[in-house]
Amino acid sequence: MKVLLAVDGSTSSDRAASLVANLAWPMGSTIEVVTAYPGTTAMFDMPGVMLDAGIIQETEDAMEAEARRIVIKVARRIAAPDLTIETQVLRSRAATGLLEQVAEFKADLVVVGNRGRGPFESAVLGSVSAEVVDHCPVPVLVARRDRIARILLGQDGSKSAAAAADTVRRWSALHGAPIRVLSVADVDPQWNPWLRGADMRAAQAAGAASTHENHEALSRSTAAALEKAGLVAEGMVEDGNPAHRLVEAAVNWDADLIVVGAHGHGGLGPIVGSVARAVLYHAPCSVLVVPEPPASATD
Repeated sequence: MKVLLAVDGSTSSDRAASLVANLAWPMGSTIEVVTAYPGTTAMFDMPGVMLDAGIIQETEDAMEAEARRIVIKVARRIAAPDLTIETQVLRSRAATGLLEQVAEFKADLVVVGNRGRGPFESAVLGSVSAEVVDHCPVPVLVARRDRIARILLGQDGSKSAAAAADTVRRWSALHGAPIRVLSVADVDPQWNPWLRGADMRAAQAAGAASTHENHEALSRSTAAALEKAGLVAEGMVEDGNPAHRLVEAAVNWDADLIVVGAHGHGGLGPIVGSVARAVLYHAPCSVLVVPEPPASATD
């Protein structure tokens, strides 16, 4: 397995490094510790600003040296006998460089902290992490905790949700933790039901009951498939807003990780769907976002 761990020296990236260190990766896995620095061009390339070339080079050298110090420190921290640890320093805009490195390294997984250390990284989900999740072709683990002892898996019947369930089933680093498979039936009424006739209310109630049953069957079948693979899993169903119910379930169960597909039904384009995005922004725990596999991989 090939894991790309993005670090920047922040508390959040330290937590991501701790999570990587605490997971039992398959023997022979390679973990590449990556950081990026923008270089001096963005700092000094301004109209009317003239600086000595020696000062510019000195600043450039200092930035690169700090970046190398960061990756070497993390590499030593996560070293283990059965792992290959590599380091990479990119002179690049952070998100752009990381996404390019995913392809270069042929990563199976990207691990990032939920926030960086720059002035624009003070939100619940930092701008770099958000951009990587939005555009990454492989699963991205946004770390908010340093361990995974309980996993909540979102299931809505979409292709990316199926890919998320398959990821949990296949990746041994996620094994050993009990799994709750939650499927949420989005059956909340869109307007006051008493403004409708009795026939319409009855039809809606019947449709809601059918939707609930379908989601219940979906969660149970997914849990059964995980149990068949030797994992401990149980199915659950809730009614309401999918993102709200996933976050609520994670809080109530004290889950360490929520696993969701990048897109639910109808998801288009490289940007993650509304449910995955809401979970990313509001979950109190780590979140693994799994994209739908390429068409060639599912043929």
